[in-house]
Amino acid sequence: MVSVKENSDENLPPKYQANESEEGSVVEESKKRGGCLGCLHENLFMICILAGVLVGFALGFGLKAANPSQDAIVWIEMPGKIYIRLLQLTILPLIASNLIVVIARLDPKEQGTSSLLIMAYIITFNALGAAIGCVLSTVIKPGASVTTPAPSGQEYDQNLTLTTSDVFEDLILNMFPDNIIGMCIFQTRTQYRYKFANRTGKIQEKVNNPSTNLIGVLLVSIAFGIAARKAGDQGRAFLELFKSVTEVVLKLVRACLLATPVGIAFMIAGAILRVGDIKTTFTSLGMFVVTVTASLGILFFCCVGLFAIVTRRNPFTVLRVSLKAWVISFATTSPIVSIPEMFAGCDDYNMDQSTSRFACPLASALKADGPAAFIACAALFVAQTESTSISPGSIVVIW
Repeated sequence: MVSVKENSDENLPPKYQANESEEGSVVEESKKRGGCLGCLHENLFMICILAGVLVGFALGFGLKAANPSQDAIVWIEMPGKIYIRLLQLTILPLIASNLIVVIARLDPKEQGTSSLLIMAYIITFNALGAAIGCVLSTVIKPGASVTTPAPSGQEYDQNLTLTTSDVFEDLILNMFPDNIIGMCIFQTRTQYRYKFANRTGKIQEKVNNPSTNLIGVLLVSIAFGIAARKAGDQGRAFLELFKSVTEVVLKLVRACLLATPVGIAFMIAGAILRVGDIKTTFTSLGMFVVTVTASLGILFFCCVGLFAIVTRRNPFTVLRVSLKAWVISFATTSPIVSIPEMFAGCDDYNMDQSTSRFACPLASALKADGPAAFIACAALFVAQTESTSISPGSIVVIW
């Protein structure tokens, strides 16, 4: 599903000229960059991130022994929170501007098939992730040996639970936002409440949940891109504006990414300090972590295997150029903030920019095979800890 430009050797970057495979280009590139020192310079950012992870664990466990106050923990977490907020500030305009420009340049006849394949890939792997999570949780049973904690005292009212129809209704409404500014800061969500104090007269209401409506942003950007293409010369100034926005925001994002090692270190330290009893937590969630990790591992090999079968190329070459994006998305738990590194990795692989600029934001927002596997495992884990009988129909509903 990877689209690579079919250019002549004269139009390719030097490291791609006269090479029979990606492996050859990687070897030539390594030689040109001066052996170990060149490799160290090339991977300096990755080394700094790994150092930040180690410092974060050391700082977290070291400060935990000192039993810091809640105020101290808040300030320890502050650099990590600022780092994430800065990235979130810049990512939304980057996604929107990129999509508008790319969609305006797309030729429906040439790129229509690629777009359909991208959507089919996203949907297939989302379903596959949930299926793998359900199967492994059913086989391993991570919650069977976990003691159910005592009720917290918070009453759960099943009558106010959202139905499947409500969830799909919210999804469709969010796909068609009624306010361009509002979709950047709110999502439409259904909730139920009782009309009277004696818990009678249940009513449904639509509320604005304070979270970015990313699906709405994607679809609106695609619509504006199509309209700009149809406008022809009259839409040229519109596209030039968003080209400038893309370049300016990329400069800001790359500047923010320089703080990644520091931000990750304080994020990890704060997360460790927030955990009450680490030993008990790891003991009770050990098998759950194993199940989720195994699910993600199977998904990874499915993805790599699909790439190797379809393209008949070495998948580890792609992994090499996408390693920075992978580490950033893993460390920040958000694939969206790693979009600039995704673009850079696709460019290093000599991928057609019209494909990469369209596929990366779309996949970052919609492809959730990892979270699907995690959520499926979590749902079955909770059911197993409560000793709830799980029928095949229930597993299908979770999937």
